[in-house]
Amino acid sequence: MDEHEPAVKQQHRDTSKNKIWSLSRRYGLQPLHRVLLGHDGSMTALLELISCGEVALRTIKQSVVPCPQEAADLLAVAAGEPTNERDILIIRLSDGSPLIYARSYTPLVRLEPAFKADLMKANNPIGNIMQKYRIEARREIIDVGYLDKARSLEKLLACPPPYLWREYNIITQGKPLITIKEFFSTSFPTL
Repeated sequence: MDEHEPAVKQQHRDTSKNKIWSLSRRYGLQPLHRVLLGHDGSMTALLELISCGEVALRTIKQSVVPCPQEAADLLAVAAGEPTNERDILIIRLSDGSPLIYARSYTPLVRLEPAFKADLMKANNPIGNIMQKYRIEARREIIDVGYLDKARSLEKLLACPPPYLWREYNIITQGKPLITIKEFFSTSFPTL
């Protein structure tokens, strides 16, 4: 382990935290928004706690693609590496309301066969798969932001703009396993 690694992790965490605070001051974010942006655990579990009910994953699309350069940089793999690309909605199970839209990239070379098989099943939440295989991991928030408008998100989330987003890596055994970018409306569905 690199002797500077803990300092780098702390600096990254502080930068994300400061950016969330800055967004909060600038746009008047609610505590729930700040929690959703800064949470470093399972989003599925957090949404279930917030909504006092089960949530489900609805896969929009999933395929193996050559890893795009931006994702490759975050995952520390070569651009073009075979990568699972997955676009999903996390929905409230009681009424089907979309809560979060996410796109993830997972390099296939880093997956054990059983994990890969479960990941390729369209509607398995990543956190649940990791728990099933007892994978110890941490989430490292890379960036957060605010979007004034995005027609595609308005359609997917069935909520008006503006939107908040966060991008993070799930890291295990010292390497990024998955990179994820999540979006949600500031008018988060009434829970």
